[in-house]
Amino acid sequence: MEYVLQSDVYQIRLASLVSNVDKDVMVELYQPLLGANATILYLTLLKQKRNEDEENEHQLTHLLNILQFTPAQFLSARRMLEGVGLLRSYCNEVRQYLYVLYAPKNPKDFFDDVLFKGLLIQTIGEKETKKLASRYKVNLEIDPTYEEVSASFVDIFHPNYDDAAFKKNFKESFVGHDEGRIRINFNDDLFTKYLSDELSIDNLSVGKRDLKEIARYSTLFGFSEKQMASVVASIYSVETVPHIDFAKLALKSEEELRNSKPNISLEGSVMKSDDPLADKCRLMDSTSPAKYLKILQNNTKVSNSDLQIVESLSKNYGFSNGVINAIIDYALEKCNNNLNLNYCEKVASSLARSTVSTAIDAMNHLNRKQVSKKLEPVKDDKPVKTVAKTPAKPVQNKISDDELNDILADLDNQKSRRKAR
Repeated sequence: MEYVLQSDVYQIRLASLVSNVDKDVMVELYQPLLGANATILYLTLLKQKRNEDEENEHQLTHLLNILQFTPAQFLSARRMLEGVGLLRSYCNEVRQYLYVLYAPKNPKDFFDDVLFKGLLIQTIGEKETKKLASRYKVNLEIDPTYEEVSASFVDIFHPNYDDAAFKKNFKESFVGHDEGRIRINFNDDLFTKYLSDELSIDNLSVGKRDLKEIARYSTLFGFSEKQMASVVASIYSVETVPHIDFAKLALKSEEELRNSKPNISLEGSVMKSDDPLADKCRLMDSTSPAKYLKILQNNTKVSNSDLQIVESLSKNYGFSNGVINAIIDYALEKCNNNLNLNYCEKVASSLARSTVSTAIDAMNHLNRKQVSKKLEPVKDDKPVKTVAKTPAKPVQNKISDDELNDILADLDNQKSRRKAR
């Protein structure tokens, strides 16, 4: 479990230039998602860095006094910034921290991002979101009666490209406008390598936006970079623009899922328990929603309508796999094993307002039953269930078919007993 001490020290680095417009975006667009504590922490760290004459080391206790934060409030705010990619934190063995600040998304990228736009709508409502978006609109429509008469760079400066000045190369790294990005466990380089090396696709042009959407599908369906490369290659078209039809990609991904066998991995799991409900939460967090649905129905074909519901929850709400699986499980129990879109969206909206992030959080919220996820202090001599820390290089641990059946059978029995009461 991570913690901070008032005696901790830290340095600040800027990965990006942060303009006054960025500060407006931070307050108007990010603050409703992050809250006031995370917002003021970001702006304070930014101000501290700009006040430095050189790379200074700061005392955390001084920062806590400025912000009037407890260590727990600071850690919570810091993790919020990390979650949206505005801050990356590093620590060495003697508890010296390095905080790297990134710029907020520009307004266009913010409102083009389904996840950020969706979260903002959930937080302040569609009407207020549209009002905020209107403040950043630009009008680039030019009346056809006007003709551009702007001078070009070459017209003004007449550069001589043979001059040695144009061949100078500075090797240092310079600050730019790197925006904060949410971290997704998908290796773009590995994916493109499989496309070019193993699938013999030459001169494949996959833009950054395409890679971002491909990564989302990979996470949604639980595919590795190699599997995703195979799926993309099967629908990639050189003759059409764009080269990737994402509607076809979704259908092909669904087909690939039906033909594949479920492979349940608990790599990096942090929850160990004899409680079958805790075991199921562990299963939910470690399995893609599409595969989880397939497991629930004895490895049979998942209907297109069910997969569309799963994709909608991923795209419109930005939930983790564990939370989506908890919604699926809860909706199936409450709706007689039918997955109903309206009901799922109602449950999803409730969870979004509660800011859940894991299957445990979702199950606690929906069932009002607390599942142990961390070591709690006790005052008696009763044995305490311990939490296994995630190793630096986790060893893959797979659930056998028999163990999986036992978990699901135990939970089915629990449901039956609850209904009989």
